[in-house]
Amino acid sequence: MKILKHLLWLVPLLIVAAIVVLLTYTAYARNNEAGYHASLTRSLQVSSNDFQNAQEIPARFSCRGAGVSPHVGWTGAPTTTKSYVLITMDWDAPSPSLRLFPIVHWVLYNIPREVNEIPEAATAASLNERKIVAAKNIAGAAEYAPPCPPLGQHQYVFHVYALDVDEIRPAANDKAGVMKAMEGHVLGYGELIGLKSAGV
Repeated sequence: MKILKHLLWLVPLLIVAAIVVLLTYTAYARNNEAGYHASLTRSLQVSSNDFQNAQEIPARFSCRGAGVSPHVGWTGAPTTTKSYVLITMDWDAPSPSLRLFPIVHWVLYNIPREVNEIPEAATAASLNERKIVAAKNIAGAAEYAPPCPPLGQHQYVFHVYALDVDEIRPAANDKAGVMKAMEGHVLGYGELIGLKSAGV
């Protein structure tokens, strides 16, 4: 028991160390992604019929509503585009003032070149009909994960990438696998930012 009591003082130190590690990792990953996008051509215009850029995402598309996916559309792709990828991220978890881990909300790839929008409340069946593949989200499910911020106002970034290949074949069906498979094939990209506040 005495040994246990002496060891208890280590618990706060371990918690602080874990937080520092998570903060460092998330900052590194976020900066890496920012650098990656800085190296690309921003040629696409991404929008939604459901919310304006840098405006609040309606509750219908969050965990406090139906939790369905919003409409996302894009224009301005290069004429040589053969397919698209859509990735939605939240870098503000659990709070914009304490970014401990990135959250992958939605990953779609092999979107055919003739498709320039994903309709609201897209289902697995409707995506399959168009031969669009969904990759795993933060929960390990190949579907849209609705925003559910616990603290503060989070930014949800919807990136659409135009690729010069008809399809990619990720080694792993997740964001990292898709990003790796995209390497050397991105012609341009665009982004749409939606906001969601805790409790709204």
